[in-house]
Order: sequence, then structure tokens, then C-alpha cells
Amino acid sequence: MQGISIFTFSFLFSLSLIAQPGNSEFQLLDGIVAVVGDEIILNSAIEDRARQARIEGGVTDESNKCGFLEELLFEKLLLHNARLDSLEVGDGEVMDEIERRLAYYIKMLGSVESFEAEYGKSVAQWKADFTEPILDQLLAQRMQQTISQEVRATPAEVLEYFEKTPVDSLPLIPEELSYSEIVLQPVISDEQKQAVRTTLDSVRNLVATGQLSMTLAATRYSEDPGSKYKGGCYENIARGVFLAEFEAAVFDTPVNGYSPVFETDFGYHFVRVTEKRGEQLSACPVLMTPRGDTLALENQNTKIDSIYASINAGSTTFEKDVLSFSTRESSKNSKGQVVNPRDGGLMFGIDELDPNLYFLLEPLEVGEMSSPVQLVDADGNGFWTILRLEARKAAHRANPKDDYGLFQSQVENNMRALDMNEWIDEHISDSFIRLSSEYINCEFNINWKQ
Repeated sequence: MQGISIFTFSFLFSLSLIAQPGNSEFQLLDGIVAVVGDEIILNSAIEDRARQARIEGGVTDESNKCGFLEELLFEKLLLHNARLDSLEVGDGEVMDEIERRLAYYIKMLGSVESFEAEYGKSVAQWKADFTEPILDQLLAQRMQQTISQEVRATPAEVLEYFEKTPVDSLPLIPEELSYSEIVLQPVISDEQKQAVRTTLDSVRNLVATGQLSMTLAATRYSEDPGSKYKGGCYENIARGVFLAEFEAAVFDTPVNGYSPVFETDFGYHFVRVTEKRGEQLSACPVLMTPRGDTLALENQNTKIDSIYASINAGSTTFEKDVLSFSTRESSKNSKGQVVNPRDGGLMFGIDELDPNLYFLLEPLEVGEMSSPVQLVDADGNGFWTILRLEARKAAHRANPKDDYGLFQSQVENNMRALDMNEWIDEHISDSFIRLSSEYINCEFNINWKQ
């Protein structure tokens, strides 16, 4: 049987018992509460899980300690076998994950100061203390990925799953809409652009010289919603996904280097390149977008009304005016069609749409346009828009014809879970596992007390 001996286990426990002045008994400061193979679980690790749950609004009372311990037991079982299989995780991956989590917690707690108060340590100390635990978690995830090999459910398996599911257990799929848009936004002056570029160049210099972390730069300054609260980073993105100017900057910059400030249709960027592997990239951008002039926005009222009238009169088409006038490149290049960033498809659940857009689209018939309206985007920029409803799918009970991907994903998840359960059963019996008496009566989902 693999693992450390019972004598070693007892010795490690004794190291964690420290006598306190004025006390006649030893007190447990940071005791080892479990061992899995060569891996130990400290009481402080359970407290860290409880703190994370509290930050995220989860259950943190005493009754949940067993749940936190089981999460750690599973992680350590994976980690123990990852080390046996000589799996590795790169330093860049660890640092990226640290930055991502730091940004997430800062967002949840509201500020860097609140974060440091919650953890009782500086950001730099937190990074140093959590480097090894995060490395272990990434190794465990890598082990899990090797176990859950890619599976593919056949149409017959998907249909069988659907037929075995009670009708009242089938999920209700909300109404879905597909739409196109014409967008008018004010032209940004050269002076406005230069002011933003100068500011971003200053931020880049602070980051490049170590005076400001990339995570904090992204949190404080970046206007890129896809990366702002993920440590400012994108990971393992295939070449061709981002704008050509963005990818050119990444591939012209050495790993761990910083690009110069460059311009795209979205504004001004600089990137820190964290990894380049063949046709895949990982990079951390900071984006700042120049703001439009409020008066210029009001002056576009006449223009958007004219576009609307011309399309209604049949003297032009929606598609032609998208190409001629629309200023939003993300939809202009697809003839006005808006793509759902969640899955790359064209349909949006009504719960995914901005309420203002939904109320404009809901009364329309397929192919019908909305009247021109002025709205404000997530970054606070005003714009004029005309929307056209392209398709509508009524709310319905999920079925393989309309929602095949949903059922396929569920079947494949079940297949992966079965593979994982078989792996756990096999490796628990081959691994040394011990629990402290405090947790011996926990009711676990997995039999850790063999």
C-alpha cells in the first residue's frame, strides 16, 4: 500500500501540537487533520475553504467542515497520483491562476484594502503563501483531466437518456431571440484619443517597472469585460479568435514581456504575454477606450432617423445601411447580426439580454425593425441603435430536436462522472488514508474510511 507509515503520521501530528504559556494542556494550532498518500491536509486549509465560501456567499458554519474536508481529500487523492505520474504545471500557469483569483476576490470584497483586511496580510504576502496551494490545485486538475478523457455520446445514447427522463424533470428552456443592429456612436477626436493613449502608456510603464501588478492594473483601468476580473488574462486561445492587431502584438512580444501601446477598433491596449505555444496564446491585456462627446451623440439623432425612414421606404436595405453607417465593428462585419459571446451562436435567452434590448425586441414580429432609440452600453458610452428581430423560439420543454447539445452535454457529463467514480474506487483502495478523530464521524459521499 502506498503512503507514509502510521508512525510517521503520528509524528507529524505531534509536530503540530504546541504548548501555550499558562496552559496545562497542549493546544492544536494548525493540526494535520488527514493524510492521503504522501499528502497532508492541515486544519488551516479547511479554514481557507471556509473563508472562500464566506467571500462567495456560501455556507460556512461548523456543519460544513466535513464538506470542505471531502473536497480536500479528493484534491489530495488526485495530487498524490499526479506526483506518482510525474505530471507538471508551469510557473506561468501558477502565476496566471494566482492573478485571476486575486482579481476575483478583490472584486468580491470591493477593494484591495478590504481584501488585505479579510486575509490579514498584504497582497504580496498572500501571493507568496498561496503559490504552493494553487500549484497543488492545478496539478490535481491536470490529473482529473487525464482521467476524464474526452468522450462523445452517440445520438442513440442521447435519445435513450431523453426517453428515460420524466417529462416533469425536463428543463424549461426560456424564450430565445436572435437580432441584428445598426449602431451610431460619436466620432472620437484626435485629442481625446491622445489623452487616453498617454494615460495607458503611463499605466504600462508602472506595470513593466514592477510598481503596479498586472492584476491591479486590469482591475483599476481595463475596460475589457472578458478579462478585467480574471486577473486581466486570457488563457490558451487559438490564433484567429482575437483581432489581427491584438494577435500581432502578442506574437511580436516575448513571453513575460509587455507590448507597446497599440490601437484597435475597441480602443488602446497593451498586453503582457504569458505563453505562446504554436497557434495558441495566453496574454493579459489592459484596454482603455476613448469616450465620445455627448453633444456629438445628440447631433446623430437626425442621421439615425433618416436611416430608419430610408429602410422603411424601401430605398435602401437594413444590410446595406449596416455596412454604410454602423459603427459597431463586432456586428457590422456580420451584416448587423449580433453573436452571443456565451456560445458563439445567434440565439439569446431572454434572461441573457439587457432588459432595454429585450423590451425593444419583444413586441416585434420576425423581420420587423424597432424605432431608433438612444441607449448606454456597459462602459457608460451612449449610442443610437435600430434593432431588427431575426428569429424567435418560444419557451418549451427541452427536447432532442431543438436542444440536442443540451442533452449531449448531460450524457457526456454522466459518462465522465462514471469514469471518475471508478478511478476513485480503485485508487482509494491503493492509497494510505487516515482521518483525525475530529472528522472520523463525518458523513462523506465517498468512503474515505476504508
